[in-house]
Amino acid sequence: MLDFSKANEWKIIEINFDPSALGKVEANFCLGNGYLGLRSATEEQYRGETRDLLVAGTFDRFSEEEVTELPNAADVTNIELTLNGARFDLTQGTIQAYSRELNLQNGLLTREVEWTSPKGENFTLKFERMVSLKRLHTIAARVTITPDQDAVLMVQSGIDGRTTCDGSQHFTEGETRFYDKKYLQYTPRTIQSGITFVLDSTHKFTVNGAVMEPKSDINILRRRMFSKFALEVKAGQAVVLEKFSNVFTSRDKELAGYTREQLQAHALEQLKSDEKEGFDALLAEPAACWLDRVWMRAPITIDGPDFDQLAIRFAQYHMQLMTPAHDNRMNIGAKGLSGEGYKGHTFWDTEIFLLPYFIFNMPEVARSLEEYRYLSLPGAHAKAAHNGYEGAQFPWESAWLDDGEVTPEYMGTDIVTGQLIKVWSGFIEIHITADVAYGVWQYYMCTGDQDFMDRYGYELMLDCAQFWASRLEPGEDGKLHINDVVGPDEYKEHVDDNAFTNYLVWWSIGKAIEYSKMLQEEKPELYARLDEKLGLAALREKWAEQVDDIFLT
Repeated sequence: MLDFSKANEWKIIEINFDPSALGKVEANFCLGNGYLGLRSATEEQYRGETRDLLVAGTFDRFSEEEVTELPNAADVTNIELTLNGARFDLTQGTIQAYSRELNLQNGLLTREVEWTSPKGENFTLKFERMVSLKRLHTIAARVTITPDQDAVLMVQSGIDGRTTCDGSQHFTEGETRFYDKKYLQYTPRTIQSGITFVLDSTHKFTVNGAVMEPKSDINILRRRMFSKFALEVKAGQAVVLEKFSNVFTSRDKELAGYTREQLQAHALEQLKSDEKEGFDALLAEPAACWLDRVWMRAPITIDGPDFDQLAIRFAQYHMQLMTPAHDNRMNIGAKGLSGEGYKGHTFWDTEIFLLPYFIFNMPEVARSLEEYRYLSLPGAHAKAAHNGYEGAQFPWESAWLDDGEVTPEYMGTDIVTGQLIKVWSGFIEIHITADVAYGVWQYYMCTGDQDFMDRYGYELMLDCAQFWASRLEPGEDGKLHINDVVGPDEYKEHVDDNAFTNYLVWWSIGKAIEYSKMLQEEKPELYARLDEKLGLAALREKWAEQVDDIFLT
């Protein structure tokens, strides 16, 4: 039985506000659910912050000179507070008490602050934020402000579409709408990929538990819209703001075929439903989901220091929020959904590092990740053909199914030579293709999912082996070599016969021989289909000639 009473095994806590550590904390405290990732910037803005809202699978290319990346959607988390004329800013005034914690049990982010303004007035503030694991599109926040003296509170909150990916703007200016004097809706579109985003927000205030409608003022500007609220409260009165937001896109599988107007109407109705439920009810749903889907399903416990137990749960938490288990057209980004690093692209990390966890604990998620590789075969075929090879050469960096290779050709500048630094991984770090085959085999060995193998797995492994057959190079020593590659150690480029790569290739071709024989004998109809597609008879003869001559020592 899991013990939720030990906070030191379930919560990561920041005990001091440090403006120089904003980025680290924003990523570590990230919220998400596999559909979206919300970087945990504070409600108020600071220099050096990164406010990211990333939606899985919504890749866009800023220009022809750049590769696709996940666009940074409009910000729905910024809430600016002015307390008796003083802007709430932790770099000003005096912090009397501070803590920020992420509860891994239910995904609730909480920040509590006792703050004395530059005017010498005291305020107690509590910020809560969640991304629902059940309602994939829902983001909710709650801010509680209690002044020690009578106060006039000014609140500015809304949707800000001026966000970029480190300067690259991926969205049109967008359409702004305001419904029933309380619901804000912003509908931009990605510039290259043409994906429509719909973002909504609304606000609800209570004072000492009683619902109130403060004076408000709507502002609609270029790429942003926000409400300004003014409240007068007595000393000791608790003002509670609940903010409900959501994001939907035209790439959402369940909304395929929706027009922009239908998408907008659907998002608005969902926002109203969330508002009706309220923050506490919405929080109860993901708490139950986290328990059912993760903590009871994969209750990994360590007999040791509390920190080790916390570290394991922290890893499980982030693996859950970074994995788009809802859609087999998507895969895991190398930085998950916690930030813009690696542009949201999928690497070999999925097969070698992440897949085993899902295979043993959530095999249906593992299957979805493997189906993504099958669905992206056209891009792998295109890369192999472009390089003069046969079969499937999987991209080193993979994004949307039809993107193919999305590794940047150059990244950064050599400060000594002044020349652009070439990223060789996309050209010669080819072990990714063997990693994909290994992931297929490992999933099958552990789950026995014959339906997957018949539909996707055998073809994937045989297609990968076809590439290797065309990539091997004969040497003067009579052996077959794999020259000019980057191995798993990415600091060593242009290596001949990297051990990791060569052994996996040898294994991959051996498995292809084994499975092609088995299919011919036991599944003749499937064999005939794959033989027609890949030319298995000739391939198997070639593999048999090659496999024992691959250089291994």
